[in-house]
Amino acid sequence: MSGENTILEQEKQYLNEVISFLEEEIQSSGELVDKQKRELVALRKEMFAGGISTVDDYDRNIEISQYHTMERMETAQYEHKLGKLEQYKRILNKPYFARIDFTEEEEYDEEQIYIGYQNVMKDGSYQVYVYDWRAPIASMYYRNEIGEASYEAPCGEIRGQMSLKRQYEISKGELEYFFDSSVAITDDLLQQALGNNASSYMKNIVETIQKEQDLIIRDKGNDLLMVQGVAGSGKTSIAMHRIAFLLYERMSEGLTSDNIMIISPNHLFGEYVSTVLPELGENNVQYSTMEEFFDAYFKGRHKLRSRNSQLEFMITNKHRNKIRSTIRFKGSLAFVEMLDRLVEAFEKEIIEFKDVYYAGQLIANKEELRKSFLDNAIKMAAGRRLKRIAHGLEQKIRECEKEKRKELFKELKGKGTYFADEDIDQKLNEYRQQTADTIRSFSRIDIFGLYMKLFKDEKLFNKLAKDLKLPNNVESMRAHTAKTLRPDFVNYEDGMAMLYLKLKLEDEHLYPQMKQVLVDEAQDYYPLQYKVLGEIFRGVQYTILGDIGQTIEKNEDESLYEEVMKCLNPKKALKLSLDKSYRSSYEISQFVRKLRENSNAVIAYERHEEMPIIAQQENEGQMLEWVTDKVNEYKENGYETIAIICKSQKDVNHVYSKLANKVELHKLNTQSEEFHKGALIMPIYMAKGLEYDAVIVYEANEENYYEEEDKQLLYIACTRALHRLALCHTGEVSHWLV
Repeated sequence: MSGENTILEQEKQYLNEVISFLEEEIQSSGELVDKQKRELVALRKEMFAGGISTVDDYDRNIEISQYHTMERMETAQYEHKLGKLEQYKRILNKPYFARIDFTEEEEYDEEQIYIGYQNVMKDGSYQVYVYDWRAPIASMYYRNEIGEASYEAPCGEIRGQMSLKRQYEISKGELEYFFDSSVAITDDLLQQALGNNASSYMKNIVETIQKEQDLIIRDKGNDLLMVQGVAGSGKTSIAMHRIAFLLYERMSEGLTSDNIMIISPNHLFGEYVSTVLPELGENNVQYSTMEEFFDAYFKGRHKLRSRNSQLEFMITNKHRNKIRSTIRFKGSLAFVEMLDRLVEAFEKEIIEFKDVYYAGQLIANKEELRKSFLDNAIKMAAGRRLKRIAHGLEQKIRECEKEKRKELFKELKGKGTYFADEDIDQKLNEYRQQTADTIRSFSRIDIFGLYMKLFKDEKLFNKLAKDLKLPNNVESMRAHTAKTLRPDFVNYEDGMAMLYLKLKLEDEHLYPQMKQVLVDEAQDYYPLQYKVLGEIFRGVQYTILGDIGQTIEKNEDESLYEEVMKCLNPKKALKLSLDKSYRSSYEISQFVRKLRENSNAVIAYERHEEMPIIAQQENEGQMLEWVTDKVNEYKENGYETIAIICKSQKDVNHVYSKLANKVELHKLNTQSEEFHKGALIMPIYMAKGLEYDAVIVYEANEENYYEEEDKQLLYIACTRALHRLALCHTGEVSHWLV
């Protein structure tokens, strides 16, 4: 038998050994899980039958407490065994995907290290069949070439020699083929992965993680990790795999999926990435948007215009430049400084304390109240101090009520007239209501009213803006906001400012359990939003992922990340860059270089396919027919996700009404929460972060795309395409595409 055949037989034998072990474990674990479930059900029945009816008995309460402790332990054991059983079932068809052979320094025994999605280990003997891809030793597969290699273990750096790096394709428990590579993950496997069709859900990239991506995924030493990555560099995939790594790495510290939150641009994003963590054997984490934070803190008292609605309004408005200018100003560090000064002014000048009377009797002097409020050595937020004052006054009211009740009783009894206790209660309630109204007038903070005052009071606005670098048209912004600001429909940029004021003044913590926060599409946020996040999440670690080339309403550069550092003020921070794009074909990547300010910053992966096309049509009717034909062509060629991308939702609604009867089409809008296969139509801002087999950019003419910001919109639209890109237009094509 030849050497190659011998190796193949050895590999098949090892695979069969691992699968046999997994099948035995699944069988035995299944029996244990069933037994544990029966015992848990019996225990719960016993708890109910023996405990509930005697809850007033002291000895029985102790026994019930013991039952609860036993029940929690049994439940934890059951969930652990069930989780392990599900993991083994998940990997049975493909237990591993790689192998490295490694010999430690001053050791003679070479270790064969198989790498997969989960640890596969024999209990008792600690024989490891397969190492989890997140294990420290597995990092050599992603980072090292054949030869000298090392990895960071809990005990320190382990150095040695790596003599083999092998990759496997295993399907349904059968070894289809394997190949050895001398450098990183081979182009063969990566080409195969990148050449596949897009899915309705994001795919995991465990088998093709690149060295620069692995460095980000496994970073442990920074409170703030910032990643600037070009379109298609895998930022969002890296974020999901980083979460999986952190859950594995910090399991002993008690980190769970409940301690991690992803700040995403919309609900569609959360749906798109929802399968990655379960595929990696972890529970999904929490997702939130800035709009949801607003709703959580204001508890529905104000309706907020969403960011996508804000973008739609800006894109379709003839005064878009003024709108952009206002959005930028209200998100800037200068405006944050004005809001901080407003908080200080509120505490020292704006609050109008009043003398507090109860039934004509002075119970608190306004100057004493002010002095008590300003005495703040422990730096307590204004809202908390006001609540403390209100609570103290409530105590005084109760004392006064006791005395007043006695007085009223004597007074009514002395008159000799009939009266009931309800008469006294009614009078006391009148006194209480009058006093309570006075207390509420200065102890409750009207966030909207305070924010409105900032713009309506020109003198106050100018005082707070003193010595700050503001836009030339700031006065018109102030006047326009004062005129249009409404409590029932708050613009997104104003809502973020109101949320910041509320957090600063009331210091309410709704997410104390969070330890890790990931922000995707970092370029979409302004300093104000980062300051908001800094107030919501205290003492957490951040991972910030963005691309300064994918902004919509602003021009951004590397200073974005400096501003993030100023806002979040971490103890230790690191910024990394991803310059290689893996999403689009080489031809598409080269085509979009003209749309990126610094085209040299993008390195295209050489996966060759057809050139993008730009098709001019005589009129709208011809253009709609061309789009219909193109969608059908892409479907016939086997492409499963096809995106028709328009500039705005207004355009989407118009085109959809024309195409809906000609081709099966799903329309995405700001309320969409589900990602479909097939043909979809959407505005550009809804396409961000997503990818499609084929993209058709609708009406890419000069009228639609002529401003600097329009070039960025085209860049976003075109970089969504994996395999095919087509643009159509009537009239003159946008000069950005020439």
